[in-house]
Amino acid sequence: MNKVNNGRVDIKSPNTSNLFEMYDKIPANQCVTFRNPIEGLWDETHLSLAFFSRENIQIIQNGIRAGIYHKSNGQYIIGPQDCDSLKIIMRSVYLQHSANLPTSISEQITELNKIVLNYCIQQVYSEAQGYMKYLDDASTLVVPIAHPVMANNSDRELEFKKWF
Repeated sequence: MNKVNNGRVDIKSPNTSNLFEMYDKIPANQCVTFRNPIEGLWDETHLSLAFFSRENIQIIQNGIRAGIYHKSNGQYIIGPQDCDSLKIIMRSVYLQHSANLPTSISEQITELNKIVLNYCIQQVYSEAQGYMKYLDDASTLVVPIAHPVMANNSDRELEFKKWF
């Protein structure tokens, strides 16, 4: 597929981050700690401590990445998502759907993780599709329609009627 990039900016081809390091050197890929996610609402339980643990967040990150890969049939391979946004989604799901039973903690966490993954996979997949469409639109201009072509040279003119 030899596609000409005639758009405003060719953002598909060269990796501009290697050419021009125009980004901040502050490490922004580290997650901010999420202390007391349910403070002021509920008391901490074994369920809340396990659900908001670093290990469970990593399980959800891996689930999102695998879900996007399978949903796109291997077309999209994404990196880890923003930790703060993920924690906000997790907190919302926890407050809406947690049973807070003192037993069967792992089953409750599995159910909460499924709800988080169903929401996140759909959102991230649609955003990935939109981003890929944006890359195509920004890298190519609209090609104007070609001039009309006369398809048949044996066209006849209508006969002029005198009674009209």
